[in-house]
Amino acid sequence: MEVTELGDADGHVIEPGDLWVERMPKDLRDMGPRFFRDADGVFHQQIYGLDIGTLEVMQGGMRPRDMLQNMGLAAAMGQDLARVFCDDDRDRYTMVDAPEWTRDGAKRLAFNLEHGVGRAVLFPTFMLAGGTFQPHVAAAACRVYNDWILDDYCVRSRGRLIPVGALPIIDVEAAVAEAKRCAERGFRAVFIRTNPVLGKKYSDRGYDPVWRTIQETGLKLGLHPLPVWDQDGTSRGFKLKDIMAASALGFPLDMMHTLYDMMAGGVFDRFPALQTMILEAGCGWIPSMFERWEEHREMFGKVKAPEWKTKPMDIFLRQMMVTVEACEEIDIQIALRYLPADHIALASDWPHYDGTPDLVAGFAKATAGLRAEDVQMLATGTLERWFPSH
Repeated sequence: MEVTELGDADGHVIEPGDLWVERMPKDLRDMGPRFFRDADGVFHQQIYGLDIGTLEVMQGGMRPRDMLQNMGLAAAMGQDLARVFCDDDRDRYTMVDAPEWTRDGAKRLAFNLEHGVGRAVLFPTFMLAGGTFQPHVAAAACRVYNDWILDDYCVRSRGRLIPVGALPIIDVEAAVAEAKRCAERGFRAVFIRTNPVLGKKYSDRGYDPVWRTIQETGLKLGLHPLPVWDQDGTSRGFKLKDIMAASALGFPLDMMHTLYDMMAGGVFDRFPALQTMILEAGCGWIPSMFERWEEHREMFGKVKAPEWKTKPMDIFLRQMMVTVEACEEIDIQIALRYLPADHIALASDWPHYDGTPDLVAGFAKATAGLRAEDVQMLATGTLERWFPSH
């Protein structure tokens, strides 16, 4: 079967580096994030009134130099990674060097259509961490980003670019307020990171007002990993030494922990209509891991997890979908063997370092020999089911 158009359930934008200093409330602008090149061509990142490059160490033990280099990965699709990790500050590839379509919605739509992507669900890049900024900054930063992606980036796409709102999950009351505001403004989904926030896991009933609000407003919840060192998770817990290890291990492991914690803590039993997207963590692990979790629920559940009433796979079938990168043949084949196709959607991860513009050709190769109806469901069907175009 020849597929000529794909849907993208997990693409990204690159935020303008001066977005927050221009649009946050005036009394917070000095505390807001900013990234730019100075007159000498040196890249800077600032937040809380601090220049990251001047610090000796960052929260979680991360070296500032590593942080500044890693930011170039966010827009490194098709780039030689040697440029990202270049020691010369002036030659290093960074977020500010990203192509214009990453910051301009009209150009993004043209890029998508040229490369065979008809519709795309869009997440941030820098603001993947925005919901866990310090509370007095997080709420304002999320509002500014959400208004920008809705009103500036996606507004003229005729529904082909679907924005996902960022929640200031570090502050439950602010997250509830922003979820309500997003729903009122026409967002169809919001997202959070897959990390405990300041050590507080999502199974904690203190987060229930957030889940209740998302469910009652009809929003969808995206669980999107960001496996860096500022919050508890794989990178900090295992003291991973660099972004290579964090990327290879942190995306799936942080997701596994978050899903297990929310299931075992009864979140999805308390909120059975909380439609949840499992993002950028692969999916080949889901069948075997869910089987293992069910074995343990049956053995230990009455004593150790009494609020966990529903089998993991039944939770998934009732209220979840998962993304798979369009060119990953093994992941796609495992997923289709054990999961229904209408619960699996494609992802590009554009413009991040693991994306490829040759998405249609890569998908065709990865799905060669598979059932035509399953291929079409992955290509566009599941995205249409979750985000109807009409």
